[in-house]
Amino acid sequence: MTRKEAVLLVSRALAMIQLITAFIESSYLPDRLVSLHHYTIRINGSIVSQPDNYLRNYYQLSIAFIFARIAILLLFAFLFWNCGPWIERVLLPKRESHDQTD
Repeated sequence: MTRKEAVLLVSRALAMIQLITAFIESSYLPDRLVSLHHYTIRINGSIVSQPDNYLRNYYQLSIAFIFARIAILLLFAFLFWNCGPWIERVLLPKRESHDQTD
């Protein structure tokens, strides 16, 4: 196996890990969306209390961060899958010529 093939294999494995992590992150969305809907209905149907407003804002922020994490993970998966030259340099840097050999 050549150096390029090894780097490509590791890079694709890292891309698959990022995709799986993005899928796991997306599994949290239904829970957060249902909770946000619950507190939004409570706020619209009655007098707004401070805890309900806090929880609505909490779930809105939580959903925004989940979407941001998913987007970042998908971006990393795309970058690792394509395995550009800079990824090759990061994953397996070249040895310097002054290294001692046994």
